[in-house]
This record gives sequence, C-alpha cells and structure tokens, in this order.
Amino acid sequence: MEKECSIVRDLLPLYFENMLSKDTAVFVKKHLENCSDCAAEFECLKSGRQIDKAETPQRGNDANVITAVKKKIAKRIFKMVAAVCLVFIVLFSAIMLYTSISYPVTKDNISLSTKADGGYTYIILETEAGKSLSFDSKTEDILNDQNEVCGRRITLYHLQYHNNFSQNANSISWGRPLNDENQYMEVIVELENDTLQISNTE
Repeated sequence: MEKECSIVRDLLPLYFENMLSKDTAVFVKKHLENCSDCAAEFECLKSGRQIDKAETPQRGNDANVITAVKKKIAKRIFKMVAAVCLVFIVLFSAIMLYTSISYPVTKDNISLSTKADGGYTYIILETEAGKSLSFDSKTEDILNDQNEVCGRRITLYHLQYHNNFSQNANSISWGRPLNDENQYMEVIVELENDTLQISNTE
C-alpha cells in the first residue's frame, strides 16, 4: 500500500463526516477518483456508517418498547399486590369484628351442672360452641349457724360472650375434694334479667 493510500484511509472517516478542510477534502476526493482500492474502502465505510445510522433509531425504538413493557409489568404487579393486601385487610377486619364484639349473656346461652368424678365434686358452667365467656367474679366464705366456714360461694357478674371459631363448647369448672369438711360450694350467676344458682349438693 502506498504511503498516500495509508494517509487517505486514515482520513476517510473524517471525509465521510465532512470534517476535513477544503484543501484536504479535495486531495482525498482526487485520490479516490484515481485509486480503486481506496474507493472500495470508502464504499465499505459508507455502507457501514449508513447501517449504523439506520440501526440507531431502531435501537432507540427497541429500548422504548422494552421500557414500556417493564412499566406495564411493574404496574400489573403493583395492582396484584395491592389487591392481595386489600383482601387481607378486609378479612382481618371481618375476623376482628366477628371476635371482638361482646354480647350480654342470657340463660339460653349457658348451662350450670354438677358432677362427681375421681374423688372430687364439680360445678360446671358451660356455653355453646363457637362462644367464649368473659366475666367478673367474687368469692366469699359461707358460714353456718355457729359462724363457722362451711363452704364457698362464687358469684359471677358482668357476663359477656364473644364469638370464636372453635366448635368445642366452652366450659369452666370449680371442684373440691369429696372428703373436704367444707365441701359445700355454690355458684351464682348474675345476668341482666335473671340469676342462676347451683350448689354441689344438687
């Protein structure tokens, strides 16, 4: 390759971009008219640059499409997460509402019974399945005619029930040994419009 060809080929990119001075551009142009190898090199350069320029907008369009798809996917994921969170909040609120509201207990909601088992006597307070009880209570001694303690009285008041998801009946029991000298035991349940009473001698 002649030295002039080497110089021209170094200048071809600048010539293609019209970045040469007028005199240098004239020099390169004349060389290309007389040198088929350099002219062929210039044609290859032009073809490659034209492809690059044509691909640049296409690449930009591809990038825009990918960005739009990513945004669409992110938006859809956000909506799905928001929907799941909303469902969870609604369910949690429903459960809290179902279990937190209290209702006054009536004699139809509870039952009192006695049972002797394994050397003990029991008084059992039971409510229907799906309910749990809350109440205040006080315990006091029962005195006989000689002013001696002969038993114990348990009074329940402010009874409320809450709904729950258990299907087992909710029960509370009080027991005393049968051989206890002061085995007498009495449970009084004070309701809003009624009073229930039971002892372990019944």
